[in-house]
Amino acid sequence: MLARPGIFVGQKLPLLCRSTAIRFSSTTPPAPQKMRSVLSSIYTIPNMLTITRIAAAPLIGHCIMTNNLVPALGLFSYSCLTDFLDGYMARKYNMKSVAGTVLDPMADKILMLVTTVSLACPGGPQVIPIPLASLIIGRDVLLALSAIYYRISSLRHTYGKATWKSFWDVFRYPSAEVRPTKVSKWNTFLQMIYLGWAVATMIFQTRDEDKENDSEQTNIYQRAFEWLGYVVGCTTVLSGASYVFSKNAVKYLKKVR
Repeated sequence: MLARPGIFVGQKLPLLCRSTAIRFSSTTPPAPQKMRSVLSSIYTIPNMLTITRIAAAPLIGHCIMTNNLVPALGLFSYSCLTDFLDGYMARKYNMKSVAGTVLDPMADKILMLVTTVSLACPGGPQVIPIPLASLIIGRDVLLALSAIYYRISSLRHTYGKATWKSFWDVFRYPSAEVRPTKVSKWNTFLQMIYLGWAVATMIFQTRDEDKENDSEQTNIYQRAFEWLGYVVGCTTVLSGASYVFSKNAVKYLKKVR
């Protein structure tokens, strides 16, 4: 019998037909399925913790400027803790994502910038020297400009072009992975200690302003704080240079859809 005109039952298909059949049977997953996979990697616990750190930054600045120092120190301590916790969870439970490599350094920079400006601006407490604050802010501004350049360059490399929509949609159009250098990690750690110390200093000064203080102990405390500021200034410069000269700080990604 004929299965269809020209081909008997049991007869092998011609080579062209066989290759066509194989091509249709091994279809790639549809784009929506790939996009669901990409989006599912965004909504992870580490990324949610990072987002809360971003949301806490303006509250910290507001509390410092309005002299609500205890809530400011509490929120700042929470932000520092989540900075360690989200990275630990991402590594421990295999929750790493491209979105996390973008959100985490962004959250750190927003936290450092807002807190530094609040502690150094003329209308605020001015606990941090203006030169050091300018160094911290200037380094982060330069890194932000570099990030814009790499974002546009990586979009063109990965997707062929960079549009306004794709530039801001880092979740659907991941194009580069940011890898903090070791010096940068140490710099962030020291900056957190320095800024937290500054807020704590303001709290103790407010509580002890009506009491007699040991001048020698106060001088030692202030000198230690000043020396830590010098160390932070050095690590700030070194961390900025490490991003410039490191070949592994930024990695271009392959197209995901």
